Amino acid sequence: MALAQFHIYTPQEFQQYLVNTVFSRSIKMIQNHHTWEPNYSSLSPSQGEMYWLESMRSYHIHNNGWSDIAQNLTTFPSGNIGLCRPINITPAGIFGANSGAICIENLGNFDAGHDQMTLPHKDTIVFLNAILCMKFDLKPVKEQVVYHHWFDRSGKRFPESVVNNNQVGNQQKTCPGTAFFGNNTITSAEANFFPLIASRIKQLDETSISQIASMIVNTDVLNVRSGPGTSYPILRTITQDTQVAVYTTTNQWSKISNTADEWVFSSYLS
Repeated sequence: MALAQFHIYTPQEFQQYLVNTVFSRSIKMIQNHHTWEPNYSSLSPSQGEMYWLESMRSYHIHNNGWSDIAQNLTTFPSGNIGLCRPINITPAGIFGANSGAICIENLGNFDAGHDQMTLPHKDTIVFLNAILCMKFDLKPVKEQVVYHHWFDRSGKRFPESVVNNNQVGNQQKTCPGTAFFGNNTITSAEANFFPLIASRIKQLDETSISQIASMIVNTDVLNVRSGPGTSYPILRTITQDTQVAVYTTTNQWSKISNTADEWVFSSYLS
């Protein structure tokens, strides 16, 4: 089988890809991991995000003997998302517990005292878990959004008391980190991580149904920008009398897509 074709997405681009793609594999669980290495200190301006995907793939193939990179998805400190092993292919994330799973590797070492997660990275991790839950009809609960640390080396779940009382020891890695949204226990996930995912799901649900109005372009040519302001790049243009849907407005700018950052100046709509 040919190796995966890597692709780097912004969160909005990945959301659009996910919404518009049909998958044949049944997904029942989202795995959350951290890479541990590479970590934030590994990154340099001369080595882009694609370099690290290729580097991880090389390690997984040549050192671990796997057929391809282990994870389906990778998140980066920039907030970008890497599509890695195709979602339709079972990952190599948690030995014995990969069937029906999607594997997310969050680039960094999130054990206590190591990498301090960037705000864009934190936001993307929450966002990615939320849109995967929405796509595959999952919920942010301990059975469906999981940490590597909760499983023994055969893929069987540890008793909750073992995980929550920090009794796993060297029976499993600390992955996704002892400081991952609190720590790596089930109790912490339920208190600190799952509520963030649930809140983002609610926000995304409201966005998808909160079309304010159908408006008409009232100028010859209207610039569509990547954010609400003239400092943002122009993505495309639309012409007079084009009908657009407005999903939200801010500071005299209107968002005309519910899956991507596409904004126009509100005065040119009527």
